[in-house]
Amino acid sequence: TQSTWGHTYQAVTKMSKPEKVIPEKVVGFQITPNTKSYTQKDAIVYALGVGACKDPLDESEFKFGYELAQDFSALPTMAVCFPSFDGLFEAMNACPGMPNFNPMMLLHGEQKLVIKKPLPTSATITNKAVITNVEDKGKGALLSVDITSSDENGQVLCVNTTRTFIRGIGGFGGAKSASVPLPAAPKRPADKSQAYKTEPNQAFLYRLSGDPNPLHVDPNMAAMGGFDRPILHGLCTFGHAGRAILKHFCDNDVNKFKSIEGRFSSHVFPGETLVTEMWVENGKVLFQVKTLERGTICLSNGVAEVEGLTAAPQSRL
Repeated sequence: TQSTWGHTYQAVTKMSKPEKVIPEKVVGFQITPNTKSYTQKDAIVYALGVGACKDPLDESEFKFGYELAQDFSALPTMAVCFPSFDGLFEAMNACPGMPNFNPMMLLHGEQKLVIKKPLPTSATITNKAVITNVEDKGKGALLSVDITSSDENGQVLCVNTTRTFIRGIGGFGGAKSASVPLPAAPKRPADKSQAYKTEPNQAFLYRLSGDPNPLHVDPNMAAMGGFDRPILHGLCTFGHAGRAILKHFCDNDVNKFKSIEGRFSSHVFPGETLVTEMWVENGKVLFQVKTLERGTICLSNGVAEVEGLTAAPQSRL
């Protein structure tokens, strides 16, 4: 038994592991389905974890933090918490086409979320995952996993696609550019811009939604990762971007939010201000997130789809 991020997993010892990735044994590998439940309290904790309801008089976000609100709703991006990252690692470890690798060499590269139905504020969901692609990036492998989450009645709520880069296992001769590249941000000024200042303890809040990686709260673990202090969860930044898009292009109506994806391009320190810049292009919202204090783009090549998108509104911060 080994440990990762404070959790344990059972090492695969009965299976002979290959020295290199074997694509034909990786693509199509199905991960054992798992079931989890969440409550209204979990929906509120997630909302607080991505910065919602900081202003208790802001009625536009009241419904995300108060279960007795008439239109109480779960933020759409809460769905990224449905899959277990530890479970995905176990699946990668169990896949017969994957060589042994150090979990510290694993980087979350990209995330895509497609909403099929507005998320209930509480539910029991079943996650079914399959490895859909593996790309040879030379120094490593880029693994794509689709996770479909369904409710108690078998209705599909959402599909997450997680793209994970694993350093040190490239050079197996597979495809190097099989995935469709994400669009870059336009050169013109943003149509909309939204600044959200994170709290110094933001990672302590966000981790309550299911990502206990000590890199985000433990200075010693952060130092092992090459950082002088803990960094914010990438999916917390993702959630802040989702809030910005939901506010400016959906009027906080969760029924209009259809999909969001982006690439994690740099780290964020808790306490920094996240600025989401948004453009309307070809019926979609393109976006990127940067830190106000350092000017670093931390979430790039973002694309979101919302219902009823027309012309871009006037830009304002």
